[in-house]
Amino acid sequence: MSEISKRGGTFTRDRAARGDETLRFGEALELELQLVNAELFSPYGDLVQASDPHPLSVNAGTALRHDIAVFGRDERPGSRLVTSVFETLPQALPLVIGMLEQHPFSRQAIVEMRGLDFILAVCVPKANGQPDLASLRAFLFPHGFGVIYRKGVWHTPIIGIAKVGQFFVQSWQDGTAADCEEASIPPHIIRPSPLAKTTA
Repeated sequence: MSEISKRGGTFTRDRAARGDETLRFGEALELELQLVNAELFSPYGDLVQASDPHPLSVNAGTALRHDIAVFGRDERPGSRLVTSVFETLPQALPLVIGMLEQHPFSRQAIVEMRGLDFILAVCVPKANGQPDLASLRAFLFPHGFGVIYRKGVWHTPIIGIAKVGQFFVQSWQDGTAADCEEASIPPHIIRPSPLAKTTA
């Protein structure tokens, strides 16, 4: 995940995380915004939600445990499981994206923490590891959702909407540039959709 920093109460982002600011909507390919569900998202990873039809009764019967996925580990020497909280800038649709990132050695968990909707665009890798733009999709995640990407899936940084967001983020990292690879893509525009309405 590309870094977003906040200095003195003001957010700053590197150019790659935003995509090229000179992109104009008229030059961008359309990317339909879809309301996420487990079936649509399955090529890219798992949804974090309480959806197990047979959850385990735990904590002396006071809670139900819904197992989501096996996270796996990164076997690179020195790699460790890093847990972070990311704060995201509020963004608005329509929005042009021009960059994707992937984590070739780890799955990545992202869970929304403030009761806000958010958007992610995702695609699977080709055989050579580069983004397969034929599989590029944009999903709206209602508040309370999270994701666990499959290893190597290409995705946008988190697109927070309406307000400043907070997200629990977890992945294996060894501190090198190989933890997160980036790729420029032709500009795509994500527009509001009547079938995937955002809420403030």
